[in-house]
Amino acid sequence: MKNNKGFTLIELLAVIVVLAVVIAIATTNVLPTMNIAREEAFRTEATLLVKNAKEAYENYSLGAISVQNDNKSCVKENKVCFTVQELIKVGASALNPDSYNGKVEMTIENGNVVGYNLYLKKADEYWFINQQFSDFSKNGKINEGTWSEEAEVCSC
Repeated sequence: MKNNKGFTLIELLAVIVVLAVVIAIATTNVLPTMNIAREEAFRTEATLLVKNAKEAYENYSLGAISVQNDNKSCVKENKVCFTVQELIKVGASALNPDSYNGKVEMTIENGNVVGYNLYLKKADEYWFINQQFSDFSKNGKINEGTWSEEAEVCSC
């Protein structure tokens, strides 16, 4: 008698079909969740950048840091603007300088920050243009408007 051990072609095909169904279900549930997580991470980074800009202004006011004109950041009486590159350079932000561009413009009244305008771009994936919030966790519209080089340079 022959003893043929193994799987038949039908059994192998059944296993492949079951695996394909599991993979299809997993990808339809996981990919949107990954996109949502990336967007939430960008919103968190934007919020931290605004907080970092406010702290950088306070450090500038105390004389702890100086603004370099070659990086296009500027400080005037009622307006302060830090480029993302300047915030990274002075150690106020830990963002990757190769992935992020933009600026944070702040309105100052009586030495206090009373308003923000954020222009922030992460590669070609996400951007905020002229958004006026201090907390972007739930605020702001991502990828609305056209990015231009003007959004990367301060003009006080």
